[in-house]
Parts: sequence; C-alpha cells; structure tokens
Amino acid sequence: MLAQGKDDNLRQRLLTVGLLQELKEIYTYKELSEILNIQESVLCRYVNGNRIPSEKQCSNIMLKVRERIGISQLLRNQIKIFEDGFIDVSKLLFFPNLLRSYLTLVLESKLSNNIDKVIGIASNGLPFATFVSSIYNVPLIIAKKHKDSVFLRYLEENIKESNSVISPIYIREDLIKKNDKVLIVDDVLRTGKTFLALSNLAAKAGAKIEAAVIIASSRENISTARTDTQIITLFKL
Repeated sequence: MLAQGKDDNLRQRLLTVGLLQELKEIYTYKELSEILNIQESVLCRYVNGNRIPSEKQCSNIMLKVRERIGISQLLRNQIKIFEDGFIDVSKLLFFPNLLRSYLTLVLESKLSNNIDKVIGIASNGLPFATFVSSIYNVPLIIAKKHKDSVFLRYLEENIKESNSVISPIYIREDLIKKNDKVLIVDDVLRTGKTFLALSNLAAKAGAKIEAAVIIASSRENISTARTDTQIITLFKL
C-alpha cells in the first residue's frame, strides 16, 4: 500500500524509529527491551536518533509490536467519550506512527490497493484523511463548507444540520473525475449526514465510492447509518 521506490526502505526505517519514540512515552526501556528482545542500550540509541535500525531489525520490531503490544487497545485508551455523547479522538494524533501502523494493518486486511483518491472534510477528521491518503500515496480532496474562489467550479451538496438549518458543502470539480475510485475518511460517525453528503458529492462527479473509513463510532450509530457503502470503523465504542 505504501509507495514503492528507492526511498521506501529508509522511510520504513524512520517510521520504526518514530514508533519506538512513541512507545517510549508509554513503556520504560526495560519493558521495551523485554517486549522486543533488544538490549536497552541499543533501544536508547534508536529512540535518541543516534542509530537507525536495519531493514531486518525493523521487520522484527514491527512483528513483535503487533504480536506483543495491543496497538488497538493502546490507541483505544486515548479516545474519550463525554457524558453528552461527544467522542474525542484528538489524542490519537499524539501517536502518529502507531496510528499510521494500525491504519495500514487494518486497511491492508479490508481493502485493495486500488484507490485513486481520498475525500475528507475540512473539520476534525482532516488529519486522519491525510494519514490515509499518505498510506495509499494518492491525492486528498478536501470538502469544505465554503467556496475558495468565484473563479472555480464546484460540486455542491446540502447537509441538514437540524429542522431549520441547512449547510452547503463543496468540492472542486477539477479535482475529481468520472470513475475515480475514492475512499471517504472522517473522524467520527454521528448521524451519518456528513458521510451521506460526501457520498452524494462523489456520486455527482461520477466517482465510485470504494468504502468509508471512520476512526471511531458507537455501535448504535454504525448500525443506523443508511448506506450500502462498506464502512470500516477502527474503534467501535
């Protein structure tokens, strides 16, 4: 799923260093040493950036992290649900390498690599849409609630916020083409109205919606979402 090329090896090695730095915020060197079967002194050099693990060592580290550390639960612990039902996923962004690794693992098991573009909305979900577009190495289309210029052509859809409030949402016509295979990404599925609006915008362009990726949602909201599109939810709360 990641872009292939001569820099891919170095990219993966640096990703592993970043992942170790994030794990160090949670575990001690002693604990990491026991989990990864790597000497504490070597781990210290990796975390401090004085040394980059080899390709083989990176593979071993990633394998042990997936087998011995519950990445899913570790990330799930960063999500907070408030009494009013608000789901706060913002702290997931404190662990970008762990999140990217988990996203990659989930997407590889659920979807093919055949994605042309990712659509996200200019809101709290945009950082997560950026992660997904970088994993697939494809363009990110940002849907907005305003037009940037009167000289650009837009596709428009309305979101019914309440009985008396309707908000428009736009994407630029020149950024999406007929038969584009797109992935919709958002942080939280609440009412499903935003997702439906994004789906309608993609359909107006003649694009094909492969799936939607939602970072977190209640099981109730997932079950009541009115769509035939595959919804991949990282964390069902």
